Amino acid sequence: MSGNQSSDNPGLPGPIPDFSGVAFIYFDLDDTLIDHKTAQERAMVDIWTFYPELQAVVEPGQLTSVYAGVNNRLWTAYRNGEIDQSTLKRHRIEDTFRELQVEMPDWREIDDVYMECYQRHWEWIADARTAFLALTKSYPVGVMTNGFTDTQQKKFEYFSLHRYSKHLIISEQAGYLKPDPRIFEFSAKKAGYEPGQLLYVGDSYPSDIVGGSASGWRTAWYHQNGPVPDDNLADFTFRHFSQLVEVLTPNH
Repeated sequence: MSGNQSSDNPGLPGPIPDFSGVAFIYFDLDDTLIDHKTAQERAMVDIWTFYPELQAVVEPGQLTSVYAGVNNRLWTAYRNGEIDQSTLKRHRIEDTFRELQVEMPDWREIDDVYMECYQRHWEWIADARTAFLALTKSYPVGVMTNGFTDTQQKKFEYFSLHRYSKHLIISEQAGYLKPDPRIFEFSAKKAGYEPGQLLYVGDSYPSDIVGGSASGWRTAWYHQNGPVPDDNLADFTFRHFSQLVEVLTPNH
């Protein structure tokens, strides 16, 4: 177990890590700063409300669950280079309806409705905005995210992240997806610091923590629920953003 975790309080901060060498902080976007999961779930409920053919066959919770599973599988395939963006967008709709055995309109129509609804439900993760703004007073910061350029740029604009961030990096533009070490190398060069001076804050253990650690970065894992694995690679694991601010802010 990492020396920065408390064994009797799994997932909560133990000994304070030494982040004195950190000169730049990159944040993940979805489900770290922005509550993507809730927005996705609410958008799928909107889809259920919009299409009577769904209401006659499934409950909204079933639709959201099936869609999440399908979307996660396709994103894994996309990260592995097995499918392209257009295939992902099409099949996350088509495969969901097929699995639910529901006839559907053209997938493009549903995707358009979904994206419109999804954007209406964007919100900050609890306390993330306060922590993010607080840390910009002590560090230069950036955002590095997997995702599609058009959607992620809209989030950057909606949440005014360009006002506070030195660099906003999207995997589609960089040409690599986390945990590929090349996107971490790309982002390090953009920031102008050595890997050991960079801290990555994210919620995904395989993409953010494993990827960042393998690239020589310091890492802070936003881990809301569940036990922490014994082989946790994160330098710091936290459940509340106030804990992150506390260990990163001098004389806090």
